Amino acid sequence: MQVLVFRLGEELYGLEVEKIQEVVESPILHYIPRASKHLLGAVNFHGNILPVLDLASFLGFAREERDRRVIILATGLCSLALAVTAVGRIVGCDADAMLPFQQEQQPASHIRAVLNRDDEMINMLDAARLLTSLEKT
Repeated sequence: MQVLVFRLGEELYGLEVEKIQEVVESPILHYIPRASKHLLGAVNFHGNILPVLDLASFLGFAREERDRRVIILATGLCSLALAVTAVGRIVGCDADAMLPFQQEQQPASHIRAVLNRDDEMINMLDAARLLTSLEKT
């Protein structure tokens, strides 16, 4: 399995590459009237208008500068772009390197597992739970 690693605040997060359509460099953001405070705007992605979610803000991280690149989620998942603190690298991992995350401890968490790779702890983003949370807001 391959995972795109990115930073939110000082924490590392990851998302499986198959859940990502593309990483776009410096897209033009367009204003969305009356949008949620977590939406930065919208981008034109190959003729489709996608809202851009400030993922760090949505998950409660302090406001700070974001990477100029945005992560476009796979079309089968959702029509959404994610703005993060910093887009990192793609890493390979084995399924046995994933440590289960105890949802009972943090029921509102958007983490489905923790990847232990080269002494780095990478929180694996639960995209389904994120999308469910977005629908509720």
